[in-house]
This record gives sequence, C-alpha cells and structure tokens, in this order.
Amino acid sequence: MSGEERYAYDHVNLGFTVQAGERLYVVVVAEAERLSEAEFVERLGALQRTAMKHSLRPSESSAATIAFSSMARWPVGRHIPVLAPYTAIMVAHTAPNEGVATLGATYDHRVLSGADAVRVLQGLSRPGEI
Repeated sequence: MSGEERYAYDHVNLGFTVQAGERLYVVVVAEAERLSEAEFVERLGALQRTAMKHSLRPSESSAATIAFSSMARWPVGRHIPVLAPYTAIMVAHTAPNEGVATLGATYDHRVLSGADAVRVLQGLSRPGEI
C-alpha cells in the first residue's frame, strides 16, 4: 500500500533479516518462485555475504512481498518486527526452548485479513498439511 494505491506484485520476493554488526538489513531474493531449491539457497547465501560486507545494492534490499525475521539466536519467547515498506506480511521466528519454535506475524490489514495471516503461519508450521 502506498497512500491510497494498492500494488500487487507479479512475483514472490522473499525478504530475510540479516544482522551485520550493529546494522540490520532485509535482503530480498527476487522472484523466488522461479528458483530451484539449490538456486534459492545459493542466492540467499550470496545476499547474506553481501550484507555482511555492507555492500548491498538497493535492488537487493527492497520490494519484499513476504519477509522473515528470526531472533532464534537470543533467548526470547517472541518478538514483533516492524513491517518493511510495501511488504504484506513479516513472519517472526523465535526458538526459546530446544526443539520448539514460535512463529508470529506482523501484517498489513489493508492487504491481508487475520485469517490470511493465520493460514500463512499454519502453512509454515505444518508444511504439506494445508
């Protein structure tokens, strides 16, 4: 959403937060639906390395349609990330207990309903069932 305009993306651009020293970036794998699993992992790894060098181009850190943020490396039970611009939903992940993860989401109610967000979280927590 931008002002009164609603923009729909033709592709799935997946964003992932990357902590690089004191900076937090959202790297974006553009057109992720077109990539094989191996290509996706390779592209995400390359973006993470670029972020660690603080040398991302604007196209590598913008236009996420769905984004993911994880605080699994810290002992927190949940977190609520700020929704990135033009992103419909940001999935939050924590893992305070060994083997147990917690998923949550921040989403734009102008684009998604609560039921939509629940379906996304259920799909992530039980792949193949929904």
